Amino acid sequence: MAENKKSFILYCDIIHTVNLLNDSDAGKLFKHILEYVNDKNPITDDMTIKIAFEPIKQQLKRDLIRYENLCERNAKNGKNGGRPKKPKKPNGINGKSEKPKKADNDNDNDNDNGIEIRKEKFNKKLNEYLQEYGKQMLYDFFMYWTEHGDNDKKMRYEKEKTFGIKARLNTWKNRSNGKYDNPNQKFKSMWS
Repeated sequence: MAENKKSFILYCDIIHTVNLLNDSDAGKLFKHILEYVNDKNPITDDMTIKIAFEPIKQQLKRDLIRYENLCERNAKNGKNGGRPKKPKKPNGINGKSEKPKKADNDNDNDNDNGIEIRKEKFNKKLNEYLQEYGKQMLYDFFMYWTEHGDNDKKMRYEKEKTFGIKARLNTWKNRSNGKYDNPNQKFKSMWS
């Protein structure tokens, strides 16, 4: 066993071999394993112990080689300075301030102006379909698809992967169950 190594791995699957031994032989096998890992170079004339110990011995050798390689790699890394240190906090030198400025979260004017302009463009595109679909349907369609929350940067239609106005208007009309078929019906509309 390696110098200063205080433990070893004994795998659970050896239970299948140990269960085939009587208790006396199982005890002898365990003592033989402990003598081997403590560099006592055990010798036995008992063929049962020799046969049961051989696969355990080979696994212990493989584990020892793996352990020694790990120790060697760790020593090499230690000579190279070990684990990299955590980066220091900015201190104001070289143009980096101690407390970075936060991004502008004031969405009130910036967002509203951008959304209002885009709403106007959307409204102009809908005007092309005024004769075909009527004022009320276009109003309802507009109100639904331009909906957005106070902090949203996009309206509902802008969040869709694809959005074709003509196809969406046809779908809207088909799902309306005749709501927009009566031209004399009075609705609230922005197209007065």
